Amino acid sequence: MKNLIFILIILLSALSCKSPIRDYTKSEIDSILLYDFNDKPISIESLTSQWNKRIQDNEEINAKIENLEIVSIIDNKTNKKILVLLGSTNRRSIKTATKLSKFKNGLKLSDITVTCKNCTSDLNIQLSNGNWNCVSDENENNLCTKIETLRSE
Repeated sequence: MKNLIFILIILLSALSCKSPIRDYTKSEIDSILLYDFNDKPISIESLTSQWNKRIQDNEEINAKIENLEIVSIIDNKTNKKILVLLGSTNRRSIKTATKLSKFKNGLKLSDITVTCKNCTSDLNIQLSNGNWNCVSDENENNLCTKIETLRSE
């Protein structure tokens, strides 16, 4: 019995030494180290600039991403919780997002980015079996458009 109690105490001590899991959705985005898909650190300013250049030049959308936040999205098919970096305009009519994965001491951006425009649903970006979807309210005219970009540089 003494051995069992001793083993239990050691096990509880070991478990209490684990560092707590960080909830990135509740952290200030400036306090999180972000890495691009090439494993290089990237600042929020540089990322915002790249995203704005992409949506304005490549996707030909006359808008600027002004709000960035980390959200958790549940995949509709797998029910798996996915961490996502979500950017939106002030009017929230354009949203762009990429999946995040834990990397070193921060988060790494995926090489795939999606942009949804003219979608009326509040959170108009969804995942279904790992694939991006843009969603509009059922009663609205369906001008909702998805643009998916794969980064290779």
